Amino acid sequence: MKSTRRIGLLLALVFLLPALFFSVYEISSLSKDEKMIQEIYSKQLEAILFSVNQYSDDILNGWISKIETSIKDDVTHDSIPPRIRSLLDYNSSLNYIFICDTADNVPRQAIFSRDSVNQDFRRRVDDALINNYQQIQQLTSYKKSGFQKVGLLSYAWGGSENLECLIFITEDPVRGFQVVGLFINPDTFIQDLVGPRLQVIAKDQFILSAFNKGLAAPVYSTLSADSTSVKAEALTKDFWLFPDYALGIRTKGSSIQDLISERTFNNLILLITLDVILIIAVILVFQNVKKEVQLAQNKADFVSNVSHEIRTPLALISMFAETLEMGRVKSEEKKQEYYAIISKETHRLSGIVNKILNFSQTEANKKVLNPVPLYIVAEMKEILKTYDFHLTNKGFEYSLIEKDNVKVKADKEAFIEITVNLIDNAIKYSAARKFIEITIGSEYNYGYVVVKDYGVGISSTDQKHIFDKFYRVSTGDLAKTTGTGLGLSLVKQLVDAQSGKITVVSLPGVGSSFTVYFPLEMN
Repeated sequence: MKSTRRIGLLLALVFLLPALFFSVYEISSLSKDEKMIQEIYSKQLEAILFSVNQYSDDILNGWISKIETSIKDDVTHDSIPPRIRSLLDYNSSLNYIFICDTADNVPRQAIFSRDSVNQDFRRRVDDALINNYQQIQQLTSYKKSGFQKVGLLSYAWGGSENLECLIFITEDPVRGFQVVGLFINPDTFIQDLVGPRLQVIAKDQFILSAFNKGLAAPVYSTLSADSTSVKAEALTKDFWLFPDYALGIRTKGSSIQDLISERTFNNLILLITLDVILIIAVILVFQNVKKEVQLAQNKADFVSNVSHEIRTPLALISMFAETLEMGRVKSEEKKQEYYAIISKETHRLSGIVNKILNFSQTEANKKVLNPVPLYIVAEMKEILKTYDFHLTNKGFEYSLIEKDNVKVKADKEAFIEITVNLIDNAIKYSAARKFIEITIGSEYNYGYVVVKDYGVGISSTDQKHIFDKFYRVSTGDLAKTTGTGLGLSLVKQLVDAQSGKITVVSLPGVGSSFTVYFPLEMN
């Protein structure tokens, strides 16, 4: 047992521990890999959103360039410069453009639109400019420094139109610095101008959407009939031009998080599966090695037991034969006694040799069985008639219970050998109560023979191995009885060879009951 434990420990150290350490390392690395993949995807998505925002800025810068060129023309309150008119006509998202001097205490403003502009709107523009005076001064300071900055003119414009006012500073050689405002409908701007660009970027890989943060459904999406909220997007970025709007991106089909989670789950399942397979393989190897080690030990014990079993009758035969040969026995009665002992030990020696030969032939599949219809009640009576003297001589009583006159298909010699082996075992392992009960009956498609004794019994642990080759119980009352360890193994092989089966029910100190089943002869 110590050797098998050492082998088990060695297998665990060589195979299991490295695999488990590797699995733990890989599982701990999965979260790092997940984070790294998340970062890579996020950077890719950020680059896409940056491109969209940059494109929006380019559109606005194009408008600013046209307006600055147009301002060089004569801007009046009554006429719209051609470039500004063209800008308004071809961009439905651009509703109004105003230009206002910053040097005057009362700003002069020119407001251009495709339609007429009422006085109330002009008043609100004046109020907005006054309320955002500090911002205008800051934008003017940037312009003086050579930077063109665009700001959002904060004001509650009201009305049914959803408008945002973007302002920037331009410089005219005559009028000086001027504030230019662009009233833009963000929804229309995104749908008409940014939308086509989103379609080009998205292709068949991503879904790009633009949201008004105050609304659930997207203002525009590259996926038709998209109703996903901004919270469901894998990544969102604010629109540079319109802070109340956001751009969102997600992959088609599963989300990025779903893809990463699925990859992590698959890797985890793969690692666990490999570990389980390895553990099962190590267990199977260990069991086979343990079985072989046990078999080798049983063989060694078998050689020792057989040597002892053979040596005892040989010693007796040799001793009594030598005594007779030297003429030391004077009385005829004593001679007959010695002859009987020699004959008895010779039969005993022949029995051991025959058992070994039978086992060897059966093990090598060289023993040819000839199953024939057999009435086992009649056969059992013949066996008991032959064995009666032996049983009586050993002080045993027996009973034969015939439940059915069973006809089975079995080899006659094998049947006798099986039965005799079981009766021998009952004799060998019975001490206090010397009684053997034999029952014959049928059950389902089998006829059976039960050999029951009231001897020392077999523990549940040993019951698992009693049919193994060369196995002998190493402790307890069973270990005190001599034997080769081949009897029950031979019985099992003979029973299996005839498509039968054998079972045992036993309790230590109570006795054992062996039941052998043979297929019924149906004809």
